[in-house]
Amino acid sequence: MEKKCWLLTWNQERWAWDDKLDGYKEMIQEIEQVGKAFSKWTCGVNKSIKAGDRVFMIKLGLEPRGIVASGIAITDVFEGTHWDSEKNSMGKKARRIYIQFDKILDYDTDTILPYDVLQELEPDYHWSSQASGIEIPKDVWDKIEVKWGR
Repeated sequence: MEKKCWLLTWNQERWAWDDKLDGYKEMIQEIEQVGKAFSKWTCGVNKSIKAGDRVFMIKLGLEPRGIVASGIAITDVFEGTHWDSEKNSMGKKARRIYIQFDKILDYDTDTILPYDVLQELEPDYHWSSQASGIEIPKDVWDKIEVKWGR
């Protein structure tokens, strides 16, 4: 079965992945120490992500914007608790995946793959989608991998 590639989104104004506990900076240290880090992430309405698919994480909202992380889906999509369930008294569910991150950049100190470069790579792709879990076409995926330095 052919693997696919997906764009997951992170808007810092909506969800603070930079929390002290289990935040991206802690995950950067895990990657430095053991070569990988694990997390679950919401994938919007997507039901198609499969274990083994490639994922890239784009930071939207506040500057700098661009790709800050990459990894592999280690589960198929499953229904889990929504990331803002503590604020949500309705017990909202969300589609999620577990990710094995292989690279996470600290946008405060590292050079991320900036939004304007992504626009140059593929102007017709919707890089600023508010929905997480958008498929990246193979030709665009190949271009990202080159720029990402994998």
